Amino acid sequence: MNRNQYSDSFKAEAVKLALSGELTYAEVARDLGVNYKTLCLWIRKTMSTSKPSESADKNHSKQDYQALERQNRDLQKELDLRKREIEFLKKASVESTHQRNTYVKRHYSSHF
Repeated sequence: MNRNQYSDSFKAEAVKLALSGELTYAEVARDLGVNYKTLCLWIRKTMSTSKPSESADKNHSKQDYQALERQNRDLQKELDLRKREIEFLKKASVESTHQRNTYVKRHYSSHF
Protein backbone atom coordinates (compact mmCIF):
# COMPACT_ATOMS: atom_id res chain seq x y z
CA MET A 1 0.00 0.00 0.00
CA ASN A 2 1.34 3.42 -0.94
CA ARG A 3 1.18 6.00 1.87
CA ASN A 4 1.14 9.65 0.92
CA GLN A 5 2.67 12.33 3.09
CA TYR A 6 1.06 15.73 2.83
CA SER A 7 2.55 19.07 3.80
CA ASP A 8 1.06 21.01 6.69
CA SER A 9 -0.03 23.76 4.30
CA PHE A 10 -1.86 21.22 2.10
CA LYS A 11 -3.62 19.81 5.16
CA ALA A 12 -4.57 23.31 6.34
CA GLU A 13 -6.01 24.23 2.92
CA ALA A 14 -7.91 20.94 2.76
CA VAL A 15 -9.40 21.56 6.20
CA LYS A 16 -10.34 25.15 5.27
CA LEU A 17 -12.05 23.93 2.13
CA ALA A 18 -13.92 21.24 4.03
CA LEU A 19 -15.02 23.65 6.76
CA SER A 20 -16.11 26.30 4.26
CA GLY A 21 -19.30 24.32 3.73
CA GLU A 22 -19.23 24.70 -0.04
CA LEU A 23 -18.65 20.97 -0.52
CA THR A 24 -19.22 17.91 1.60
CA TYR A 25 -16.22 16.34 3.29
CA ALA A 26 -16.48 13.43 0.87
CA GLU A 27 -16.42 15.77 -2.13
CA VAL A 28 -13.40 17.63 -0.78
CA ALA A 29 -11.57 14.36 -0.11
CA ARG A 30 -12.38 13.03 -3.58
CA ASP A 31 -11.41 16.28 -5.33
CA LEU A 32 -8.08 16.44 -3.50
CA GLY A 33 -7.34 12.73 -3.88
CA VAL A 34 -7.28 12.20 -0.12
CA ASN A 35 -8.88 9.39 1.81
CA TYR A 36 -12.13 10.54 3.47
CA LYS A 37 -11.07 9.27 6.91
CA THR A 38 -7.72 11.03 6.58
CA LEU A 39 -9.46 14.33 5.88
CA CYS A 40 -11.76 13.80 8.86
CA LEU A 41 -8.71 13.16 11.06
CA TRP A 42 -7.11 16.41 9.91
CA ILE A 43 -10.35 18.27 10.67
CA ARG A 44 -10.58 16.74 14.17
CA LYS A 45 -6.96 17.65 14.90
CA THR A 46 -7.51 21.20 13.68
CA MET A 47 -10.68 21.60 15.71
CA SER A 48 -9.02 20.29 18.88
CA THR A 49 -6.07 22.70 18.74
CA SER A 50 -6.24 26.02 20.56
CA LYS A 51 -7.34 29.14 18.73
CA PRO A 52 -4.57 30.95 16.88
CA SER A 53 -3.26 34.31 18.04
CA GLU A 54 -4.45 37.55 16.50
CA SER A 55 -1.37 37.82 14.26
CA ALA A 56 -1.98 34.32 12.97
CA ASP A 57 -5.57 35.35 12.22
CA LYS A 58 -4.27 38.14 10.00
CA ASN A 59 -2.07 35.66 8.12
CA HIS A 60 -4.99 33.29 7.73
CA SER A 61 -7.14 36.12 6.41
CA LYS A 62 -4.57 36.88 3.73
CA GLN A 63 -4.21 33.18 2.96
CA ASP A 64 -8.00 32.80 2.88
CA TYR A 65 -8.26 35.72 0.48
CA GLN A 66 -5.60 34.27 -1.82
CA ALA A 67 -7.24 30.85 -1.70
CA LEU A 68 -10.60 32.38 -2.54
CA GLU A 69 -9.10 34.33 -5.42
CA ARG A 70 -7.50 31.15 -6.75
CA GLN A 71 -10.78 29.27 -6.37
CA ASN A 72 -12.65 32.11 -8.06
CA ARG A 73 -10.26 32.01 -11.05
CA ASP A 74 -10.64 28.24 -11.32
CA LEU A 75 -14.43 28.44 -11.14
CA GLN A 76 -14.51 31.22 -13.73
CA LYS A 77 -12.43 29.07 -16.10
CA GLU A 78 -14.77 26.14 -15.52
CA LEU A 79 -17.82 28.34 -16.11
CA ASP A 80 -16.35 29.67 -19.36
CA LEU A 81 -15.65 26.11 -20.48
CA ARG A 82 -19.24 25.06 -19.69
CA LYS A 83 -20.60 28.05 -21.64
CA ARG A 84 -18.52 27.05 -24.68
CA GLU A 85 -19.73 23.46 -24.33
CA ILE A 86 -23.36 24.62 -24.24
CA GLU A 87 -22.89 26.74 -27.36
CA PHE A 88 -21.24 23.82 -29.15
CA LEU A 89 -24.09 21.49 -28.20
CA LYS A 90 -26.70 24.03 -29.28
CA LYS A 91 -25.07 24.30 -32.71
CA ALA A 92 -24.77 20.54 -32.98
CA SER A 93 -28.42 20.15 -32.02
CA VAL A 94 -29.57 22.64 -34.65
CA GLU A 95 -27.48 20.93 -37.32
CA SER A 96 -28.77 17.52 -36.28
CA THR A 97 -32.38 18.75 -36.39
CA HIS A 98 -31.79 20.23 -39.84
CA GLN A 99 -30.33 16.95 -41.12
CA ARG A 100 -33.24 14.97 -39.64
CA ASN A 101 -35.81 17.29 -41.17
CA THR A 102 -34.11 17.08 -44.55
CA TYR A 103 -34.12 13.27 -44.36
CA VAL A 104 -37.79 13.17 -43.37
CA LYS A 105 -38.78 15.50 -46.23
CA ARG A 106 -36.88 13.40 -48.76
CA HIS A 107 -38.17 10.11 -47.34
CA TYR A 108 -41.82 11.12 -47.22
CA SER A 109 -41.82 13.04 -50.51
CA SER A 110 -40.71 9.92 -52.36
CA HIS A 111 -43.46 7.80 -50.75
CA PHE A 112 -46.42 10.10 -51.19
